[in-house]
Amino acid sequence: MKDPMKNLILICVAALAVVSSSALPSSMARAQMQVRKALINQDIVQMVKAKFPDSTIIKLIKANETSFDLSANAMIELKVAGVSQNVIETMLSTNIKPTQNAGMTVFPRQPPPASLPPSAPTTAPANKSQEVPDEIGVYYPQKDKLISIDPEIVNWKSGGVAKEYATLFWDKGHVNGTIRGPHSNLDLTYSSGASMRMMGVGGVLEFYLRTRDGDSASEYQLLKFWEKSDRREFRTFTGGVFHASGGAQDNLLEFKFEKIAPRTFKVDLSNLSPGEYGFLPPGSFASSSAASQGKIYTFRILE
Repeated sequence: MKDPMKNLILICVAALAVVSSSALPSSMARAQMQVRKALINQDIVQMVKAKFPDSTIIKLIKANETSFDLSANAMIELKVAGVSQNVIETMLSTNIKPTQNAGMTVFPRQPPPASLPPSAPTTAPANKSQEVPDEIGVYYPQKDKLISIDPEIVNWKSGGVAKEYATLFWDKGHVNGTIRGPHSNLDLTYSSGASMRMMGVGGVLEFYLRTRDGDSASEYQLLKFWEKSDRREFRTFTGGVFHASGGAQDNLLEFKFEKIAPRTFKVDLSNLSPGEYGFLPPGSFASSSAASQGKIYTFRILE
């Protein structure tokens, strides 16, 4: 008969062997889990594709060993893959630790890239002076700035009053304008040289009209003056159809314009002969039956 105590000991030893053998894989798994793999660029890209928030990715970077490729090409690949700037800067600011990968060169910590200046606009503004005048008036460009033309006083005297009554006021008559002095204070030229930039390319004079609310450049009159020894004169008309020819037609010139902003128009003048000119704004006729005054924006074109 066998000893019961020996049998008990054998049973316990067998049980311990079974328990130890079953626990070994679990212990090995835990040991393997404790070995952390260094994070690489691809890990970050995969987390971004899995739509992890930046805050989670940043915490993971700070909590683990890293072995990031911080070269310029690698940074470009991260940006193309959708990695945010905050995550990239966190990767750059993380201390680089040596890894066990054979043949890998560990570079020192790289500073974050400097901020790039904003890109230039792809399209140029319509106004080459890159500004729109604030005050009502007439302007011309000079060295990428708009220069205001000081208005001159024009003295009016009406004409054709008798004809107004004869035509039952369908013809409002013409008015004669006189400006003191033989020449304008503003001299312009089509010739080449330093003034060509101000004039524009191809022999075109540029002007900019800033109008009142409700007015248009079509309501301005471009006039060429008769030159006298001590004054400049012209004839224009306030309305009607009878004086749309004759003396008024000799002074009135057509011009092209383009609206570039609210109440702002660009005017191009080409092939004007040398002489005295002016832009007459709407509403300058204080009276059509008595002497009165208004204003006009004048310039002179030289040979």
